[in-house]
Amino acid sequence: MICTAKNGCSSDITFQGKKVYFNWSSGIPFSSLGKKLDKTEFLKNLVDNNNLQAVEAMLADWELYENGWHVVYPKGGYKHPQLFYYLRQYGTASEPKELDYFN
Repeated sequence: MICTAKNGCSSDITFQGKKVYFNWSSGIPFSSLGKKLDKTEFLKNLVDNNNLQAVEAMLADWELYENGWHVVYPKGGYKHPQLFYYLRQYGTASEPKELDYFN
């Protein structure tokens, strides 16, 4: 099961036009995300090639699907939680500098 990520105002979070989801004990079936897409190909249209590696590192825990982003919590914790925490308005997370790399 997955759950829609929400910010501090209980509004659904989106990133680059797609809703953001994470694993949860209740919610909607994972299959609702649809087909997995190539995240790198998606980003190539939004980020200059010189900054692509930094943006991909920021999204290390994120997988792209037809109907949204899935933020995966791997064993050992997130590799790069800053964007997810920032969008959720979680704690004191600051805006990731990599967001400036988007066209």
